[in-house]
Amino acid sequence: GYVDNRLLAVQLVKNKMAPAIMFDRYGEVQEPGDMVYKKNVLAFRGSFRPITYVGFDMLKSSYAIFKKDQDYDKDNTLPLCELTLNNLLEEGSFDERDFLNRVDLLNGMGQNVMVSNFREYYKLVSYFSQFKIKNLRIVIGVPTLSKVLDKMYYSRLKGGILEAFGKLFPDNMKMYVYPSRHKEQAGLLTSENISISDDIKPLMDYLRHNRKIIDITDVKKERLHINSRLVLEKIKNGDESWDEMVPAYVSKTIREKEIFGY
Repeated sequence: GYVDNRLLAVQLVKNKMAPAIMFDRYGEVQEPGDMVYKKNVLAFRGSFRPITYVGFDMLKSSYAIFKKDQDYDKDNTLPLCELTLNNLLEEGSFDERDFLNRVDLLNGMGQNVMVSNFREYYKLVSYFSQFKIKNLRIVIGVPTLSKVLDKMYYSRLKGGILEAFGKLFPDNMKMYVYPSRHKEQAGLLTSENISISDDIKPLMDYLRHNRKIIDITDVKKERLHINSRLVLEKIKNGDESWDEMVPAYVSKTIREKEIFGY
């Protein structure tokens, strides 16, 4: 039936028989190439377990920046939420039902969902590049940006981080960075004041100067403490205040379907 088709699609990616698959906003399985061909793509990677108010604000605020781009065209722009199986498989067991529940929640919020096998962002970019897409925007949070800027992840590449960044930032690609709260002081952590090793600073300056990395400034500051982990913890501990951290549709569905341990 309907569900098997979707499970099958996810298993293809899990078993490395397909690099990625896509669910359109109606939950139908699609070929990614068909959906992104010659489009502007705005991709947001997350665990979405579940999607919180912050995740939703990341999507909205990054889309608002993209709209100001001279190449923007409403009918030709595809925002999508991307889940990578590569992180999941390291966590041990992979629960397919739990995974499809996340896809359902995103679809219910009107989002297209891509399930991929790419651990590094530059591999995701290379994948999109083969479909002749117009412009690519990737939205990430500051904590993720710190990881992207960590040379450790690129030790397997001959050209190291330079090669990775060459692949990560082709001409049509920009990265939108969503701030997070500063642990020690007031104010926000952005791409400007994030702590990075000295040898990478000039590279970062170059990317910022050429507007390849752009900070999202118009954010809902009062909600920045929210994240999926916190929501799951509260659900597990029977602390009902998680309700205020996710969109109404999400909390209603979690309660009705009793998912994520509710």
